[in-house]
Amino acid sequence: MPDNHPARAPFPANPDLEGLQRVINTEIPICKQMGVRVERLEEGELVMSCPLSLNRNHQATAFAGSLNALCTITGWGATYLETAPLDPRAIIVIRRSNIKYHRPVDDDLIVAHCKLASEEERAYFREMLAEKGQAKLNLDVEIGFEAAHGRSQVVFSGSYVATSEAHA
Repeated sequence: MPDNHPARAPFPANPDLEGLQRVINTEIPICKQMGVRVERLEEGELVMSCPLSLNRNHQATAFAGSLNALCTITGWGATYLETAPLDPRAIIVIRRSNIKYHRPVDDDLIVAHCKLASEEERAYFREMLAEKGQAKLNLDVEIGFEAAHGRSQVVFSGSYVATSEAHA
């Protein structure tokens, strides 16, 4: 997928992807029903997926609500991975989002790629969370990049807010 953002920095060593999967399964029940899986964190992105078989519509393509949910939780997961080492009890919510469905998704495995924030953006996020008890990350998520069309099938932008429990 093309990257029009500043250079991405990797998350801290040994991010707790298993912990993220556990939180998603226990605290966000729809994700378990959708079969959402944390796949990997590499090359400047968090990758999550869900099977088409659990998320299809009457046209045998991915249900738009499932695509939106997968994008939302993938961005939430990236925010969680940034927040948890600082404040594991922080509350993370999505403040605003926008999604565009360019083409139907019919892959057996629906894969979402969240572009990580730049190191500068993440440093500011950490600073604000520590000093003010609240911080925001703007993240982009894409599903199904098609080289033939020069764009992804689904493009999502979300603004996530983390609030320290002490400030909630």
